[in-house]
Amino acid sequence: MPEGEASWVDALARVARAWRDPDHPARAEAVERTLAAPNRFTEEAVAFAVNQRMHALTHEALAGWTKPATGPPRTVGVLHAGSEPLEGLEALLAVVLAGHRYRGVVAAASPGLLPAFVAEVRAAAPELPARFVPDDVLWDEAEALIAYGDGSRQEQVRAACRLHGLPSGRCLCVPSGFAVAVLDGQETAAERERLAEDVLLYEGLSPRNVALVWAPRDLSPDPYLEAFALFRSVFPPHPGTPGALQMQKALLEAFGVPHAYGEGPSFLVSKGAPEVQSPGHLRWSEYDRLDDVRRWVAAHRAVLTGVVARPAVRRALPPDLPVVPPGEMHRPALDDLGAAIRSFLATL
Repeated sequence: MPEGEASWVDALARVARAWRDPDHPARAEAVERTLAAPNRFTEEAVAFAVNQRMHALTHEALAGWTKPATGPPRTVGVLHAGSEPLEGLEALLAVVLAGHRYRGVVAAASPGLLPAFVAEVRAAAPELPARFVPDDVLWDEAEALIAYGDGSRQEQVRAACRLHGLPSGRCLCVPSGFAVAVLDGQETAAERERLAEDVLLYEGLSPRNVALVWAPRDLSPDPYLEAFALFRSVFPPHPGTPGALQMQKALLEAFGVPHAYGEGPSFLVSKGAPEVQSPGHLRWSEYDRLDDVRRWVAAHRAVLTGVVARPAVRRALPPDLPVVPPGEMHRPALDDLGAAIRSFLATL
C-alpha cells in the first residue's frame, strides 16, 4: 500500500474509533445539525447509523478495500441523496481508496455528518483527496460521476452528464430500490423483532428498508405487528411519520383494503398484491408456494437491495440473491455497501 494511502487508512480508522463515542464533540455537533435539517431522521436512528458505520470502519476492513486504480487518478463527483444518515460514505471510501479524487455534494436532508467526519480525517491526514463542493463546482471538476436516487433523479443526472460532456460509461446512477422479506411462519420472537428493525428504521425511507413482505397464505400477522409495536416503543417514529401515514390509512379504509397500524399511526401494514407503497407503509402479500415467490423475486432482481429470510427459506430462493437473516438489512458489511461502486471505479 502506498505511504499516502496508508496514512489515510490510519486516519480513517482512528477517527471512526473516536466517533463511536456519542459525546465526541465533532460527532455531537454534526448530529445536532442533522436533526435540524429537513428530513425524517430521529435521534435514535441517527445514533444507530453512526454507530453501525463507525464500528464497520476498522483498519483491517479499510485496508482490504484499498485497490489502486489501474488508470490515471480521476476526479469523481458524488451527488448524495440523503435517504439515510451517512448515506454515501461507501462512495467516498471507494473513491479515495482506489486512488481517485473525491468531490461531494451533500443532500439538504443530511448536510452535517459526512462533511464533519471527513474534516476530522483531513485534520489528521491533510493529503486525503476529498472535498465537499457546491453543485456547479462539481460539474466543472468531475471527470466521472456517482449519483444516488430514483428513476426521475437518474434521468436528470444522465441529462446533466450529457450536458457537461461526461460519457455514459463514466456516470453511475445508484438506484434507490427496496428490500423484501420472505416469511415461512416459523420466525421466532427474536427474529420478528429484528424484522421490525428492517422494516421501520429510517421511517421506511432508506433503500435498504423492507417495503414488502411475502407471507404464507392465512399466516396471522398479529405476532409481527406486536413486534413492530415493541420496536416503536424503543425507536419512536419521527413526528412527521403519523401525518404521512394517516392519509394512506384513510385511503385504505375508504377502499376497504385490509390493514393494521400502530398508535399514531406509528406504522401501517396493508394486505394486497405485491406492490410497493409509500415509505413507511408495508405491503403484506400472501403466497401459496415458495416457487411463486422465487419467480417474483427473480423478475424484480434489478430493483432489490436485499432479501430478508431465515436460512430454511433462503435455500428456496435464487442462489445469486443478497439474502440476509432478519435484523441484518441495516447492518451491512463494508464490502456489501460499495461493491457496485468499486466495480464502476475499476473501469475508469
